[in-house]
Amino acid sequence: MENKINIGEIIKIGVILFLITAIAAALLAFVNGKTAPLIEKNSLEKEQNAMMAVMPDAAEFNEVEISEEIRALSDGGEINKAYTAVDAAGNVIGACVITETTGYDVGIQTVTGVGSDLKVTGIDIISMNETPGLGAKAAEESFRDQYKDKSGEIGVSKSTATDTEIQAISGATKTSNGVTQGVNIALRTAEFLLEGGNE
Repeated sequence: MENKINIGEIIKIGVILFLITAIAAALLAFVNGKTAPLIEKNSLEKEQNAMMAVMPDAAEFNEVEISEEIRALSDGGEINKAYTAVDAAGNVIGACVITETTGYDVGIQTVTGVGSDLKVTGIDIISMNETPGLGAKAAEESFRDQYKDKSGEIGVSKSTATDTEIQAISGATKTSNGVTQGVNIALRTAEFLLEGGNE
């Protein structure tokens, strides 16, 4: 017995599938339109809080355009945003740089504060996808505090760290290197900004 193809049924199923897809796409667009501004607002608040944490003496942060000269300083990562930090009297007291680098996984987003003396005032991890119990320890204060008051090019040590190095997280050297790469990019960027390179 031959099976006859019913063109009408095929067209009907095709139209139904098209309508379902169109409705789903419209709903997703609607939800995205409602949530995107909230996500953006929360992201900006998180960045502002992180910058205040690494540079508490700042009264405000003025965003700087990421020029090609600044981008050239991002070897080994990416500069997402850069700010000059200004005190209540309007004096530039440093810079905050938000970088993105790779550790064990992609997407270690770090904010680094650098004072006018070109020393790290502090770092904060905004987001990362590192392994819980290993690389995720990079967010702990004991690890982050190692960067304070360091300048120049910072290295990573698996054993005893010198004045120009930080101690790697045991079992998470890739994460330690990734965070340090972000801090080094921030130090180069801050030096460029604070010495008038972007004027």
